[in-house]
Amino acid sequence: MTESITPQIAAPPVGATMFEFIETENPDGGAPRTLAFTEVDIRPRGYDELVSARLHEGVTIPLEMYNGRILETNVEGVDTNNYAHITATLISPFTAQAIGLVRGGWLPSTLAASRSNAVVLPDRNIVTQIIGRFDSGRRTGRDPDFLDLFENSPVRINPMLFALEGNRRELPTPELAQQQLEEVVEKLQRALPAATMMVGVDSLTGLLGLIEDIRPSFGRKQAFLRRLAPTLSTQVARRDRDARWTEAIDAADACGVPSDSLVVLAVLSVIANPGACAARRLLKFNAAYSDASAYNALADLNALDILLYCLTLYPDFETQVCTGDRNLALFWVGAGASDFAQHGSGIACTFTPHQAILPDAYAERWSMEAAAN
Repeated sequence: MTESITPQIAAPPVGATMFEFIETENPDGGAPRTLAFTEVDIRPRGYDELVSARLHEGVTIPLEMYNGRILETNVEGVDTNNYAHITATLISPFTAQAIGLVRGGWLPSTLAASRSNAVVLPDRNIVTQIIGRFDSGRRTGRDPDFLDLFENSPVRINPMLFALEGNRRELPTPELAQQQLEEVVEKLQRALPAATMMVGVDSLTGLLGLIEDIRPSFGRKQAFLRRLAPTLSTQVARRDRDARWTEAIDAADACGVPSDSLVVLAVLSVIANPGACAARRLLKFNAAYSDASAYNALADLNALDILLYCLTLYPDFETQVCTGDRNLALFWVGAGASDFAQHGSGIACTFTPHQAILPDAYAERWSMEAAAN
């Protein structure tokens, strides 16, 4: 069945979303055909679709759904023992202020969290959106958004990013981390009482351990960004790109930052692309760049690093970073991360950057230099 249709999302059975598709018109006359299904895989969308999407005006995107377990249908000849595979156009008046960054691309957040094994890691912006949009599980009358579909949903929420980022433009102290974790859990539970908070007796210990694990690398990345900021605070002229590129690779080596890391990719994207690309908007280089300035950028990139770890180490969960930052979303989708694997005590993956992140010649150069290091 291939139609331009509007999905209606009913109450989720046992933690998963049930989708009911209803045709706008039966081509053979009679009642529109319907198909209800659950636990469906939804193909993430790519960079070009995110660039063109008007997420604050309503969402219209291609929708490819497959392997859905059919619950009920009036379509003649469809066996409920089979699986639903649907190609459609999603036409929704709902805005999508919350972008779900997932394995292979992006989706409106609630679509990326439709399966019972979904886990949502909201950033601070989305936590604020949720708190302002819901009160004791009820919507507070704002314009309709895909976030509204979390109402009465048992979606799993991991509030780690809120507590990890802190509110002082530096990695939080143990005392602040505990205060932030308690604050966000209380506020999210009040806003969405049906949601499941992925916190337990060991959550604070795990969070504090993570902070101490990343603190040394955070400092090295801050030094890396501050070292390059004076020459990258303005657009790099074409004649200077090779020199700036070499300086960036050398600076990464000197600061102990892996050349195949996301922060190095972001810097190289600033060098290779004219104008206000997504990476430049993320890094926000300026002549007065400070540790606090670098921290703001690294907090965003750290969310993507955590997503990489989750996708690699917990493949049985469908983890998403839920963000309202379009530039962060563009950078994630444009980085083209794939082939996730454990590598010793860390992880490894392959990046295939979109042309808008690194044009082909630069992408090949980066790949060779990263392999050499």
